[in-house]
Amino acid sequence: MAPWDFLWDVTQQAVNMDFLTRLIVFALSLVILVVALLAYKRSKSNKFLFVTIAFFLFALKWALKVVDMFYSPGEFFHRAAENVFELLILIALVAAIFKK
Repeated sequence: MAPWDFLWDVTQQAVNMDFLTRLIVFALSLVILVVALLAYKRSKSNKFLFVTIAFFLFALKWALKVVDMFYSPGEFFHRAAENVFELLILIALVAAIFKK
């Protein structure tokens, strides 16, 4: 028995809850996007612009993951495309941190 075998049960539970989890994360990402957008509109700060861009990309990524479940389960939005989104999100957040 491998030390990571206990993860199989947790993984199966996560698979069973995948659709609900995707919907919750998408909804929360939209809420955070709206908050970031309001903060940007209020301050007009470039830092908030980059944070807003990051959360827009995050919400878009999760929207595509939800759509992926209906149109071509697991085939439409490939893991490599998801990695590109995550890279862009990180770039936007780094820009927000280091922008003067």
